[in-house]
This record gives sequence, C-alpha cells and structure tokens, in this order.
Amino acid sequence: GDDCVAINSGSKFINITNVNCGPGHGISVGSLGKNGEYSTVEEVYVSDIIFTRTTNGARIKTWEVRIDYS
Repeated sequence: GDDCVAINSGSKFINITNVNCGPGHGISVGSLGKNGEYSTVEEVYVSDIIFTRTTNGARIKTWEVRIDYS
C-alpha cells in the first residue's frame, strides 16, 4: 500500500472522515515546495480515522528551500 489519502498543492476545504486506513503510509499532504515552488494546502479536516499498520498517521511532506545571499 501507499497513501490511503494524498492531498496535493492547491487543495482546499478537504474533509476526511470515517476512514479505515492501512497498511501503507497513512494520510499525506504534499510534497510541497519541490523545486522551490510556492505551494499551499488550506483547511484540511481529519476525524474518526483508524490507522492499521501505517508508517505514519498523517504527514506533511515538504522540500527544503535554499536561498543564496551572496
């Protein structure tokens, strides 16, 4: 299994309720900010979830941004 729910950049008003999740990674948001891009996810609501044999419950995957000040 992979993600039972995957939420991508630009998503808004997500309601995840009453889900049996697993096996797999769980609920994932992202990857956000890959290649330095501006990414947003807004108003995600999660309730009444059963996680079974997942590596994560819920996770937000982000990328590091490097700024060159020279």
